[in-house]
Amino acid sequence: MTEELNENEQIEKIGRETYQSILNILTESPFFYVDDDPVRFTSLRRHKSAFEKFFSKFFGWRLYVDAKMARLIRDKSYNDAVKPSQQRYFNLTSRIECILFLVLLEFYEHECDEQSFSYEESQNLRFNYGSYYDFCRKTLETQLGERAPSEKALDQDSRALLRKLEHYRLLRVVETAQNAESDRGPELLIEILPGLNCYEGAKMAESIIRKSYGADSGEFDEQAEGVVPEEVAND
Repeated sequence: MTEELNENEQIEKIGRETYQSILNILTESPFFYVDDDPVRFTSLRRHKSAFEKFFSKFFGWRLYVDAKMARLIRDKSYNDAVKPSQQRYFNLTSRIECILFLVLLEFYEHECDEQSFSYEESQNLRFNYGSYYDFCRKTLETQLGERAPSEKALDQDSRALLRKLEHYRLLRVVETAQNAESDRGPELLIEILPGLNCYEGAKMAESIIRKSYGADSGEFDEQAEGVVPEEVAND
């Protein structure tokens, strides 16, 4: 009874409407970014322990919060009838998607060094699509030689991956401009959103490429479940 009273007091302290809104925001999307709703995000950070207790007590989920984002982490699934492929979280479904995503993570680290960027900065890292494309092309040509995708195919696959990552709010296309000097599509200005930092893949890129197209290709399942961080508790 005392615990229940303390919980009610905590809710009233936060504000019932604010409390309810934050709970909904956290379950509506895998990531809650500070610029989604600065006021509610600040309230979440200020009362983090209250929300941690709620999700731990009623769902067994963990809550991660830093200065730029918050997300729920589910350590296990309970409905064995639902296959991983039927769950609606970020999923990479082909070899080329896995490869380009891992190369993107490596390129992200490269750009952080080049731009002297730190995750703690208030602004997010930005770069031009052309720089990422050139990095992909050089990486794949080095690893695969003649088996590397054609420039046209690489451009199409790279853009498709970026659209998918934008859908899952891992990056944002900030600006689009036609590149008159290139046969590729329009130039893009890409902004990396904080959620991408949940993935660590720079050291994995070479081994995944080798498994996909090299001597270890038999180990790679074309219908792999994808590359995901600790399981996010919502879509």
